[in-house]
Amino acid sequence: MNWLKTKMGSHGWDINDGDIKKPNVLFVVPIKFARQELEDFEEYFTVKIYDSDRDEFIRRCKKGKYDGYAAIFWAAGYSPVGDLDKELISHMPASISIVALPKAGYDTVDVEACTAKGITVTNTPGVISAATADTAMFLILGCLRKFTLAQTNLRAGAWRNNVGYGHDLAASSLGIIGMGGIGKAIAKRANAFGMLVNYYNRSRLDIRIEAEYNVQYAAYETLLRESDVIVICVPLNATTKHMINATQLNKMKKGVVLINIARGPIVEEAALVEALDSGKVGSAGLDVYEFEPKIHEALIKHPQCTLLPHMGTTTEESLRSMEKLALKNIMNLLMQGEAVTPINKVAAKALEGVMTDSVDFSKINLTLQG
Repeated sequence: MNWLKTKMGSHGWDINDGDIKKPNVLFVVPIKFARQELEDFEEYFTVKIYDSDRDEFIRRCKKGKYDGYAAIFWAAGYSPVGDLDKELISHMPASISIVALPKAGYDTVDVEACTAKGITVTNTPGVISAATADTAMFLILGCLRKFTLAQTNLRAGAWRNNVGYGHDLAASSLGIIGMGGIGKAIAKRANAFGMLVNYYNRSRLDIRIEAEYNVQYAAYETLLRESDVIVICVPLNATTKHMINATQLNKMKKGVVLINIARGPIVEEAALVEALDSGKVGSAGLDVYEFEPKIHEALIKHPQCTLLPHMGTTTEESLRSMEKLALKNIMNLLMQGEAVTPINKVAAKALEGVMTDSVDFSKINLTLQG
């Protein structure tokens, strides 16, 4: 039974299915894995798939193509319309209540501009921790044990020549910068390998959580100075961009292994290349890059680098979980007035009133127009 018919019926109004138009939701990218959840979603909303580029998106917005649309399901990877910046947001219709991101990172979204326009932005924290932590462990193994260099040699017919000796994980200390869900998941895996795990966080964890994950808090410079392996797990923002630069690299132990599974611009790539060339950084394991998808040529050529094309969360299970949570965020905000994992807080728009007991019938045509 249609959700709106049910709501209106509870208020004594006789509304037929033909009188009701479900709110439109624009999908910048289609659902790939959460197919059953999408079917459930379409019981309540009409899904429209976007099929062009940024210029066309702006043109359609200017012509009023999306006037009356209630929400946008954004892109998990590279969006066909580019970053959700101030310019793009300025062209969005006033009816948009929520932009749901099926991903954890939101550095490509101008959240402040969305807030000013009354748009709630949501992401999917937590559901990607396991896949990202697995990726970190792969990079650590590739670097510490020199598996990547050995595989390259083998494929080139050089067997194990000039590969040298790696290091046992159990003999190495791990420093985690940023102890959120991903940092905790990495700590659990590193413990299983016998690594000594220290962490730095803006706020120290409760001692019971430290005990649960068998980690010890360290001051930032202490962690840089004493860790054999350093993993970056912080979000990208104005304060973390180039958080790891030449100054910080010089404070690290000679031969340190640097792992980045967070965001590329957190590391000043040119400084990392210099540190690799000098031997200050013994090896780097990277899933993200400062100017991706472009990668510094020296990193590609460097024999001590283990590199992945930003695929830390590209498992079917993780992508399905992100899609499900993004859909749930849209449904919850539009039908209950509150998203599950909002990044910002904005005043509810008229559509919320239609979906709650405080129904204003005069708003139906305005907020639910096709």
